[in-house]
Amino acid sequence: MKAFRRLGLEVKAINYRKLERLWGKNLTGRYILSCFHRFQPQFVFINSVDIPFGVLSQLSGKTKIGIYYPDYTDPFKEELAERGKLSDYFFISNQGQIPYLKERGVNNPIYMTEGCDNEVHRIIKSARKIWQSEVAFIGRPSDHYRVQLLWEVRKNFRLKVWGGDWEKHGFSCLKKNVYPPDYAKICSGSKIMLGIDVTDQVQGYFSNRTWITLGCGGFLLTRYTPGLEEIFVNEKHLVWYRNMEECLALISDYLNKDHERQSIAEEGYRFVHQHHTLNHLVERMLTHISNEG
Repeated sequence: MKAFRRLGLEVKAINYRKLERLWGKNLTGRYILSCFHRFQPQFVFINSVDIPFGVLSQLSGKTKIGIYYPDYTDPFKEELAERGKLSDYFFISNQGQIPYLKERGVNNPIYMTEGCDNEVHRIIKSARKIWQSEVAFIGRPSDHYRVQLLWEVRKNFRLKVWGGDWEKHGFSCLKKNVYPPDYAKICSGSKIMLGIDVTDQVQGYFSNRTWITLGCGGFLLTRYTPGLEEIFVNEKHLVWYRNMEECLALISDYLNKDHERQSIAEEGYRFVHQHHTLNHLVERMLTHISNEG
């Protein structure tokens, strides 16, 4: 919302999830349609599925609609493809699923990387020991590889995990809901921030953890995914590993390289704040729309 406004656009913002909790789906849907008719927007931007499908159907064709789906699902949910058919622009955060979406009838799937928030994601240092560790991971225990790797990391290094129900996997989760100031303090307090995306098989996909960690000034050691080198320079902006053994070896190596870690973290921070913030994301979206229009 702020990024659109910074570009000089008049914006009517609707927090669908909040209104749905307060009013229910039907009343919220009617409110959205009422706002649409009063505001008469030239462009409707929808984050993920934050609009009832029936309302989207009624708006489709009346103005330009762009949907941004920044998550990865496999298989791709049929409902998302159906929503994509009703939009003029379906922005997704990976390249690998674009052919599938075209096969499903989504006319305009577009690869669009995410970014950090130039205001919210920043460096926040804290002297409190709770934020300090050799290695930290923020996220959920969503797949076996992630859990297995963290088990191996914990055997050899001082690890802290955050942001999920980790107790059933034998970990202590220090905080299940990690808000931006918390994230920033973890990045500053941990020597190594670990990235373990749910897949390493999809071209151009990596989670927003990458952007947020770099945006908060953390040293990121992340799982390699195809296309990562098209955006980042290994051992300059971040460091990547290709398997569990390499990950453990790199952790051991970089824990003894304070200067190198700091230099890479600083370069990654500068890079994303100069080229890959939410402001840049919105500018790229609008440029794409303008060039097509």
